[in-house]
Amino acid sequence: MSMIFDIACEQALLGAVMANPGVAGPAFLTVPKDAWWVPRHEQLAAVIGDMLVREQEVDPTTVLGQLSINGLLTKVNGGHLMALFGGSHFVPEHATSYAQRLIELHAQRCLAQVVQELGQQLDHDWERGDGIDILAAVGQLQQACDDALAAASSTARFEPTSLASLLDVEDRYNWLVPGLLERGERIVLTGAEGSGKSVLVSQFAAALCGGIHPFTASVLGDGDKSLRVLVVDAENSEIQTRRRYRRLVRNVDAARAASSLGPADWRGSFFVECRPEGLDLSKGRDVTWLEHAVAATAPDLLVLGPLYRLTNGNLNDEGESRELMHVLDSVRVRHSTALITEAHPGHSTDVNGDRRMRPAGSSLWMRWPEFGFGLRRSKDVDDLSPEQKRTNRDRPVKVDVVAWRGSREARSWPTLLQHGQSLPWTPADVEYFDLADRVDPF
Repeated sequence: MSMIFDIACEQALLGAVMANPGVAGPAFLTVPKDAWWVPRHEQLAAVIGDMLVREQEVDPTTVLGQLSINGLLTKVNGGHLMALFGGSHFVPEHATSYAQRLIELHAQRCLAQVVQELGQQLDHDWERGDGIDILAAVGQLQQACDDALAAASSTARFEPTSLASLLDVEDRYNWLVPGLLERGERIVLTGAEGSGKSVLVSQFAAALCGGIHPFTASVLGDGDKSLRVLVVDAENSEIQTRRRYRRLVRNVDAARAASSLGPADWRGSFFVECRPEGLDLSKGRDVTWLEHAVAATAPDLLVLGPLYRLTNGNLNDEGESRELMHVLDSVRVRHSTALITEAHPGHSTDVNGDRRMRPAGSSLWMRWPEFGFGLRRSKDVDDLSPEQKRTNRDRPVKVDVVAWRGSREARSWPTLLQHGQSLPWTPADVEYFDLADRVDPF
């Protein structure tokens, strides 16, 4: 175990909070339980922290009484500790500095422990003749470094932002698609098997790389709004992916040609990685692989999924879902990319007997994205041709776009889509085309 600690600092913070809990208490409560090196100090800190949270009086006498009530008096040598902290040589005003030091030392210990254990594991694997998993080792070390940096950053002096300062900054949207998608946002698209959600996700990717609107196929801006896109398909093979994108490339280039623009930069701005075996983003190896893929391509839009193929864990488990969300958000925020993924809905139905479109798994997935929409086979098929109606029995040619999450901001999503010529899915409501053209420009 790493010998990185400061017993005197631990005593100083404990003494400071008992000398003046009103001054030292807030800083004291920022110190994690594991940051205390001396076991007796850790137990004493837990008791004091509980008393502070309960707004009980804190001083050597009351703490001694609470130790007795909890049966810890002998275990922590309470009499000795209270005698130690009974003096007046502790400085409550320095509590923030004491707390910062303990948090920083804890981060250093954790980093040193990971490095030591990782070195031992690599030596052990080499001695046994096992292959050394470099990507997994790097991922584990990278996570430890991130945690250490986060701990160090948390000790920086807190300088709160006033509301006036916040409002002084002009509001500006960082649009990828005006009125529809902003940089860094998350979209989860759901739909029953064969509903066409994978096609719509692919349509988004191809259209944005081509600088056209993903529903109307109109050119964005002056034809200079093409985006970089990375698609990580964790379900389909290369041949399946190739077949899907052949038509989309033709559609997008035809839309650009109609505005006297050349083909999209499919070689330098659109990247595809097929992982039909799936990813397990609970493992360092796959997390590191994803990090490298995103860093190498610098996408404005990351298409990743489907959701259930991104982990070997159980998406019904809140803890495992939270861990997957943490990985996805970490990649998204660090690389400033929008994220679109698809998911299967559960099998429950609403009062009308229609399948609910919210994602299967933990309810956390309902709250995670900025926008959540589902594709449900439409019952409004009177305007379809006889051939379309026959096709519609096997695969939907017209779908309702159902919002299963209250959007955080109003956006111009269509409510009805049908098979089209300019793009595989186009709005069935002609008024949508006028609405999309009236949104704020870039």
